[in-house]
Amino acid sequence: MTGRDRGDDGRPAALARVALGETGFERAAVWSAVGFAVSYAAFDAASIAVDAAASLGATGIPQDLAAPVAGALAVLTAVGVVAFAAVGGGALPAVLLAYGPFAAVLLRTAGPEPYSVPLSDPVPFLVAVAEPLGVALAAAVAVGVAGYAIGRVVAGVGGGNDDGAGAEATE
Repeated sequence: MTGRDRGDDGRPAALARVALGETGFERAAVWSAVGFAVSYAAFDAASIAVDAAASLGATGIPQDLAAPVAGALAVLTAVGVVAFAAVGGGALPAVLLAYGPFAAVLLRTAGPEPYSVPLSDPVPFLVAVAEPLGVALAAAVAVGVAGYAIGRVVAGVGGGNDDGAGAEATE
């Protein structure tokens, strides 16, 4: 390994470790896709639950649960990003992990009416989803980077730092 590969002072290697982490993109990509699907369906599930409760005679249930569902999903996503970073995920995979759920939330709250945009003409469809997906990317970057920083602090506080205290037990 040359000095250029590892850097004279280790900075390029440390920067790569921060950006990519020790946990691969595969896990983040899978959780991003799962998060998108579950988040997108959560709005339908909440609507079905409200309709079922109303048909059973329940009163006092708010009819529009979009804001509480979106808030709960955003908080759950942020907690997931922090946990991912605490176990070795990098900043870029953390952003990828956050993008899926945020894209679903923004498509359901700020995007076109679900299931109503005809796909026969792709231009209106692309125009309708471009803005929510762009905002989702910005939110994912913000939450991914902040979640990475908090996750690394949590990992350090939780005893993940190697201070050599357990070295005697392994020798």
